[in-house]
Amino acid sequence: MVAITSPGLGSGLDVNSIVSQLVAAEAAGPTSRLDRRETTLQVRLSAYGTLKGAVSQFQGSLANLQDLTSYQTKTANSSDTDVLSASVSSSAISANYDIKVSQLAEQHRLSTDPINHANAQFTEVTDVVGTGTLTFKFGTTDYVSGTDTYNSFTPNADKASKSITITDGSIKGIRDAVNEADIGVTASIIFDGTYQRLTFSSDDSGAANSLQIVTSDIDGDDTNDSGLSLLAFNDANGGTSNLAQNVAAQDSILTVNGIQVSSENNTIKDVLDGVTLNLKEVGNTTLDIDIDANASSSAIKAFVANYNGLIGTINNLTSFDVETGQAAQLNGDGVVRSLETQLKRLLGDPVNSSESSFSVLSDVGITSNATTGLLEIDEAKLSTALTDEVNNVIGLFAAFGQSSDSGVIFDSATDSTREGTYAVDVTSFATQGTLTGSAAANLTIVSGTNDTLTIDLDGVTADVVLTAGTYTTSALVAELQSQINATQEFIDVDSEVTVSESAGIFSISSNRYGATSSVTITGGNGSTDLVGSSATGLAGTDIIGNIGGVAATGSGQYLIGAGGALGLKIQVEGGSLGDRGNISFARGFSERFDGYLEELLDNKGLFDSTIGSLKSRIEGITDEREDLARRLVSIEQRTRSQFIALDVLVSQLQSTGNFLTTQLDSLPDIGTAINRR
Repeated sequence: MVAITSPGLGSGLDVNSIVSQLVAAEAAGPTSRLDRRETTLQVRLSAYGTLKGAVSQFQGSLANLQDLTSYQTKTANSSDTDVLSASVSSSAISANYDIKVSQLAEQHRLSTDPINHANAQFTEVTDVVGTGTLTFKFGTTDYVSGTDTYNSFTPNADKASKSITITDGSIKGIRDAVNEADIGVTASIIFDGTYQRLTFSSDDSGAANSLQIVTSDIDGDDTNDSGLSLLAFNDANGGTSNLAQNVAAQDSILTVNGIQVSSENNTIKDVLDGVTLNLKEVGNTTLDIDIDANASSSAIKAFVANYNGLIGTINNLTSFDVETGQAAQLNGDGVVRSLETQLKRLLGDPVNSSESSFSVLSDVGITSNATTGLLEIDEAKLSTALTDEVNNVIGLFAAFGQSSDSGVIFDSATDSTREGTYAVDVTSFATQGTLTGSAAANLTIVSGTNDTLTIDLDGVTADVVLTAGTYTTSALVAELQSQINATQEFIDVDSEVTVSESAGIFSISSNRYGATSSVTITGGNGSTDLVGSSATGLAGTDIIGNIGGVAATGSGQYLIGAGGALGLKIQVEGGSLGDRGNISFARGFSERFDGYLEELLDNKGLFDSTIGSLKSRIEGITDEREDLARRLVSIEQRTRSQFIALDVLVSQLQSTGNFLTTQLDSLPDIGTAINRR
């Protein structure tokens, strides 16, 4: 009880103090109750924030476990890195290789020849060679240094010839014109101590990237050793080679486990699947390819650590101290109990995959402590699983499909894809769009007469220009293929073709598969000469087949499932038609946890709804405080009015009392009056 004090009575009352103390006494109880409720709610709100943070951190650790590349990292170790180094992708096979490098690839390098050609004795970079046109071709030759006559030259079908108009005929001007054209040839000027020598180097190494340089000299003579023809090399038209061959183009040569291999590069990507070899010098080495378990092991350990962090947070927030009787912030909370129960259920349910030998975490050395609920790792068992059975480990943690047929490859799945084992049946393979000519090709290409084609490739149309000249059939096949594949419009959409011939009749095939694959010649002055007047075009077709007995959607070489396998995407590469075995799809532990936690952390999930409810209740307390404040103002006003009235009444009573006292004092003394009588 609040004590009420007053300095006096009547007009001496301390009304303000009395009213303040009465209002404070009225506010004390409700304010205390509101404070206790708000403190409790704030504590729970803070606890839920802590719990949500732990859940979010655990979910964040799941991404790497769902990334298939986390498990497929490989390492490559060379016993002699001076001879060879290597890099690997996830598709590399663990193995050991003996490698002997006997020859390194070289770029073709040519230069002006001041020793054999007096007109090439340039002393200044401004010395003039001549003007006209330089045409650079790439291919394979048997050219021998010091030979002035033409040696055989087979064009490279993957590299188009390029022509450059030379208007500044100085060696500096020619150098700059070639480099600015960016055609796969680099020009330089080297001073040999006596003469300035103009050089040309193929940007790519390898025997198939030898250079042939054809000149069209402004002086009208393309075969002499003056003017621009001084730069001719292995020119079939005139049998002219006026440049010196400083370095012959050559392939790298090596043996891998006794098998001889050659490549146009010293960086070799297609000898061993998923392995890039970097040749450095001639010599012997061994190469060990093995699984790098560090990335996947780190991802799994992060999963365990963050799961334990979440369980530890739950334990702390729901604990009860028997000795002190103190309960933690969320002790007995139904939401937390539900979360903990669901986490344990997800952890305990086995993964259902008929193609995997792993179904529970203990299979890879991860067990739960019966007392604390925390996960523990057997490092040796986990390491063995990651090294020997990595695909089964992937299936244990990620959303993954494992096939009984090596030619059926799991690509992806959606949230709608159901776990299960699905039979795969292929009715028809995907095909490529192809255009086949109706007559043998004219092997003479004349500029402005029959050198252009308008080609629609995979739905994209572009003009292609061939280099004028008289070709062999194989050379024209190479020219047509290289010019199409060098067309920027096709490069931009990753479209390419392969050109082949039979009895001189050309076929052009898109390198894509499926219904979007097509090749059509829609115009150009060279259409009839190259493919005849009635070429036949066949559009590509998509693969046709079933997944799980239900017709799948074909897209190129990919089948996309329906029904229970909705969204399951697989690639079928060759093999036989009909039954292609089974593909077993399962959602591993990280995928399961991620789906559940995503729902919890969603904007409309349990956490946000619970936290939103607590915030609303706290805001409600603020409203109650405002209501209490308004009520106290009313109480204060009423109490103050009552005390003012009381003070007035007391004052009036005091005045009346004073009057009566005065009147009484003025009356004659009764005793005195009697005595007088």
